[in-house]
Parts: sequence; structure tokens; C-alpha cells
Amino acid sequence: MKKILNVCGAAYASLIVIFLLLPAFAVLPASIGRSEFIEFPPKGLTASWYWQVFSDTSWLESGLLSLRMSVLAAILTTLVAVLFGIVHVRRGDVPRWSMVLVFAPLWVPHVVLASGVFALFMPSGFVGSEYLLATANSVLALPLSVTFILASFGTIDPNLWVAAASMGARPITILRTVVLPLAALGTVMSLVLAFQSAWDETTFALFIGPVMTPVLSAKMYAYASQAITPVIAAVSSIVTGVTLVATLAFGLLRSRSVSKRG
Repeated sequence: MKKILNVCGAAYASLIVIFLLLPAFAVLPASIGRSEFIEFPPKGLTASWYWQVFSDTSWLESGLLSLRMSVLAAILTTLVAVLFGIVHVRRGDVPRWSMVLVFAPLWVPHVVLASGVFALFMPSGFVGSEYLLATANSVLALPLSVTFILASFGTIDPNLWVAAASMGARPITILRTVVLPLAALGTVMSLVLAFQSAWDETTFALFIGPVMTPVLSAKMYAYASQAITPVIAAVSSIVTGVTLVATLAFGLLRSRSVSKRG
């Protein structure tokens, strides 16, 4: 009976994953059709829509901006999450009030948060800055990053820090040579997860992101509101490809982390 339940559970989970991923995979055939409108299945194949995207400097600039902003958000998120990990190693626990603050963005709709950030920073002139957008995305990704970092740092024996300090090692040296190597997988997982979160986020990009050269998600939204052509399908395929690569990297790191613990 237990084996049957496990098989049914695995089949149900697989169907859900297929249902969620099917639209993403359907974008690829739609992006190589000859028609000037999105159609599925496509009639005839062509790569001209991808050529149109890569030959348009506005798409390339938005893509590079998204890449730069996502990397910055990933680094900032992981740095803050590592601080939580250090507190966990040194104190054995993280203050509950700080965890409430970290997880607060999960309880509020993104549109409410984005409108609040817009109203707060509009007088200062920071709205439209990629650095403000990167900071906002790092706050959104922080809950999951902190979760993985705490799980990774929780496997480290606190006595290692005490032993290294008793031999004269400075905190930076202990962190660089003892703690971070032991928590390397969790740290890299935090980077990948935060990057993926910032790469796919759209609400904050529309409210507080750059306007003249918007990030890729905001530009796709603006383009799709005016015209639905295979160009948007080609861009969606590229974005989906980057997301899938990040997801696969995260999955491989996760499986390696689990096997290492085992």
C-alpha cells in the first residue's frame, strides 16, 4: 500500500511539473514559426526572429542590464544571508525578530511592496536606478537564501571557530579559511537562487526600475502590451533558457548537498 501511495504521489507531482513547464516549452516552437503572429504549432521554421532580437541594440541593452542587476542582487542577498549564517554559528541561534523581518516580504503582495517603495523613494530621485531595483530584488530573495544558508551553516561545528580563534586567527581569516569552505555549496546555492529570483521579477521592475533602458522583464511586458509577434516568443525562449540553466544548476547543487550530508 505504501509503495502504491509513493508511486501515485510521484505521478501527481510529475503531472504538476509538466503542467507548469508546458507553456514554457511551447514558447520555443512559437518563436521559430514563419508567421508574423504567434501560432502553435508553427507552419514553417525560421530563425529570423532571433536574429531580429540579437540585431536590436535595445533588446541587448535590456538583457545586459538584467544580467548585471541580477548578479548584483545575488551578491548582495548572499552577503546578507552569510551574516545570518555567522550569527548562527557564533550564537547557536538567530534572533526571532530578525527572522520575522526577513520573511516579511513573503506575506505582502509584491504590488503593495513595489508601490510603497515607489512612494518612499520617489522624492529622493532613486526611482529608476538599477541599484535600487537590485536592492529590492535582494530583499525579495533573502527569505529563501537565508533558509539555505542557515541549513548549510548549521552543519558547521561552532567549536571550529573557537579553536581557530584560540590559535590567533582573526575573524576574517576564520571565515575565509574555515567557515566558507565548509558552507560553499549552500553559499553557491544562495547565489543561484537569488539570481533566478531577480532575473524573473517583473512587478518591481515596472514600478521602480529604469525607464529609458528597462530591464528585460519590463521591456517584454511593454512590448507584449503593444504587439504579439514571434519576437516576444524568441525573447521569452531566451529568458526561459537562462531560468532553466539556473534551475538545473540549483538542482545539481541541491542533490550534491544532500548526498554530501548523507
